[in-house]
Amino acid sequence: MSEKNDRQKRIQVMIDKKLTDDVDGILSDLGLNPTIVMEALYHRIEAEGKVPFDLSLTDEKQADYHLGRTIESLNIPVIKDKEEAEEFLFGDENHSSSHY
Repeated sequence: MSEKNDRQKRIQVMIDKKLTDDVDGILSDLGLNPTIVMEALYHRIEAEGKVPFDLSLTDEKQADYHLGRTIESLNIPVIKDKEEAEEFLFGDENHSSSHY
């Protein structure tokens, strides 16, 4: 194995094709390519000990996430149609819509 291959590691990621097509054009205009950008990102992470931009959720997205997790933990059923609503409200008894 060559010395260059001993110092490098291949990293593969799956990214949306349209996004990569759009970004590849921008990078090309800047005289860059994905490898240069990824290596620069890794150097910044190494130097700063963190990702150099904010990846956190907005307050609204955090609230949505916590609400969803709370609802999940309560085992509240998701009712998709009239039959499931009747099942939930009246149990296993066979209730037709004519009772309403």
